[in-house]
Amino acid sequence: MDFIKVKEGKNSWKRYLSSFIVILLFIFVGSLPYLIISEWIVNTDDNPNTYFDFEKEDYVGINPLLYFVLLNSQFIFWLLGLLVTIRFIHKRKFTSLITPNRKIDWKRLGFGFSTFFVILGLTSIIDSLLNPGDYVLNDVTVADFLFLFVLVLVLTPIQTTCEELFFRGYLLQFFGKWIRIPFLLSLIAGTIFGALHFTNPEMGYSPILMGANYLLTGFIWSYITVKTNSAELSIGAHAANNMLLGWFITMDESAFGDIPSLFVVKNMDPAISLIWTTVSLGIFLFISLRKYKFTRLY
Repeated sequence: MDFIKVKEGKNSWKRYLSSFIVILLFIFVGSLPYLIISEWIVNTDDNPNTYFDFEKEDYVGINPLLYFVLLNSQFIFWLLGLLVTIRFIHKRKFTSLITPNRKIDWKRLGFGFSTFFVILGLTSIIDSLLNPGDYVLNDVTVADFLFLFVLVLVLTPIQTTCEELFFRGYLLQFFGKWIRIPFLLSLIAGTIFGALHFTNPEMGYSPILMGANYLLTGFIWSYITVKTNSAELSIGAHAANNMLLGWFITMDESAFGDIPSLFVVKNMDPAISLIWTTVSLGIFLFISLRKYKFTRLY
């Protein structure tokens, strides 16, 4: 069975248009708790360092662990939107966004997670050895780190899986209705994924280089999904990427916020970051296709 050319359910462009609108509504509703609670905090805590930054278009000074929870809670609604639309508009199983098979291959998903976690961990260690001055032990308490560890363990897989189901499932299958060239299909879905990260604080380091970082990541994970006929590897890799960063590495400007990770990266060089991303994704691409490549009839 083909993951991209979905045969199950009802998948006309009209149903995709309807489901997309419903998903947007769920995303909007999901953003309300974050906006309402953040606005309430900045207006009632009498702290001048807590405010809405119009330049960054985000709230500043909120407790980083609370900020992390509020930010990630939005993805629960996004996930619900996907579930509702796939089950009731497209009339197919929710797992069809992950695999064309009857059951999810948890071994494949675990392989994607463990492999990319090891690759990213090793490249991070090598970079820290080459640039020891860029990595500083974060000034955090054991209690804060343990609390963060649990939050990342619970919330980050929801966030990353939600993004994967939408970009590597929903969008790939939509564009796959007309596009059969794996490279082009992956380029389109990957570009949309990357572009939606252009508002992240990391873009301040270098819009071009950090933008290329996100675009390359989106393309490679999409290409792996198309070539291996399921989203399990990319789901695992995305979770590994964000969980490792959440637990161990934070930066002065990061979408994660000022969370109590073990290390803080100072003087982050976007060019070096792009090189390590290319190396990590390249190794993961090679291993993934070597082990799970799927041959299509077209």
